[in-house]
Amino acid sequence: MPPRKASRAGKDWYSVSVDTLRSWGFLLLILVLVVVGLFGWQVVDRRSVEHQAQAVIVEAGQFLEQLRTEKRVASFAAEYATGRTSLEEAKSRFAVHDFVGALDAGQRSRKVLLSILDALALRGSSGQAQFNEVEGEVEFRPGEGGDWQEARVRSHLQPGDYVRTGENGSAQIMFVDGTLYTVRPNTQFIVTPSGAAGGAPEQAIEMEYGWVNLSTSDKSGSNVKTPGAMARVKEDSEAFVAVEKGSSQGRFGATRGVVELSSKSGLTREIKSLQQVVQTGDLLSEAKPLPAPPAPTEPDDNLALDLDQTRKLVLAWAPVAGASRYALQVSRNMLFVDNVIDAENRTRTRATLGVRGEGTFQWRVAAYGPDGLLGPWSGARKFRVASSRATGGEKKESRPPTLDLDDVKTYGSIFFVAGRSDPGARIEVNGEQVKTGVDGSFNKPVQLTKEGWNIIEIRARDAWGNETVRRHRVFVENP
Repeated sequence: MPPRKASRAGKDWYSVSVDTLRSWGFLLLILVLVVVGLFGWQVVDRRSVEHQAQAVIVEAGQFLEQLRTEKRVASFAAEYATGRTSLEEAKSRFAVHDFVGALDAGQRSRKVLLSILDALALRGSSGQAQFNEVEGEVEFRPGEGGDWQEARVRSHLQPGDYVRTGENGSAQIMFVDGTLYTVRPNTQFIVTPSGAAGGAPEQAIEMEYGWVNLSTSDKSGSNVKTPGAMARVKEDSEAFVAVEKGSSQGRFGATRGVVELSSKSGLTREIKSLQQVVQTGDLLSEAKPLPAPPAPTEPDDNLALDLDQTRKLVLAWAPVAGASRYALQVSRNMLFVDNVIDAENRTRTRATLGVRGEGTFQWRVAAYGPDGLLGPWSGARKFRVASSRATGGEKKESRPPTLDLDDVKTYGSIFFVAGRSDPGARIEVNGEQVKTGVDGSFNKPVQLTKEGWNIIEIRARDAWGNETVRRHRVFVENP
């Protein structure tokens, strides 16, 4: 009897173990299938980003080829070099399978090269400039008697047109001679007919108030007239002009190259690189030195962060000789308006940020001299924050954002475009950024002037540079 019981006990134990092992095997099989499925999905999504990057690189390459044989491109030497360098970076990143970085660099190259082509096309018309970037409240008015209109990317400007920005508005404008203006908030000026210096035509604006930064080509300069002075920014130079509204005071500075300044009374000053002159009434101060721009040291440009693993980010830069403090800006846009961080009293050369939300961010830093003068900003660096958590473990870094559109409502030549995308995604309608709700919803009126069939392009871009594009065909009837 005892041996029989022992045998049965062993048999029962053996039976239970087999059933358990079978259950474990079944669960293991399911787990393997899930892992293989997720891996396959990620591979498909990665290929989607790869194809997007490849298409953008090809398109930018075509634009570059168009410009290689264009003699007039010499007026846009700096922009052309930027577009070519960005394209080379895109190709290099693509070669090492950094498809997200390749897509970002390729889009940057395509945008710059396309803006040059557009500016060259202006020379064949009466246009004198066009908007390259628009953020916030930016308007323009055709001449003295026209109505103020909302500025949009690729809108043209004629001599005599007014431009103004609101408190949260900024714009980048390229002129036909290759001069690039960055218009800061609370600014108004008039586009004046091109003047001439030494027989060569030069771009000119007349500022009423505000602040502009400008970069001239290596072929021609640009003239900026203010209520109290005239500044001639010589060729291959970078400068700024600031005029206080309702005041007789102005500030003129050169961050590279030379500015020739004259007041109404005939006083003149030559402002060299990293110098500033203050104009009060008919008087001009002596040129004072400006601190050099700080050099960012960390993190590397285009850093990608996982929100689920990183909660802090350190920004650091090299110290500037003689600097008393530093200004730091972090923004969601390249024009640095509505900044996430806008600090002016940093005494250390590093700052620790709390990482709390997804998005693509730009950051830059500038130094204050011992006399309180703010020097030029450093070149902007970018970092991207996204969560790797998603349904089923899908990685957002390789998934294009969703873009759902409602029916387009028509009111004559005005079309209302509405829809939803992922929270934090950047939405553009016909190249113009649209404000979105916290849930990713948006609503944008679009006015079209071309009769017949038109295309409205809606583009959603996430923190990783992935894009989803929808195109809607509409018909504009005769009024």
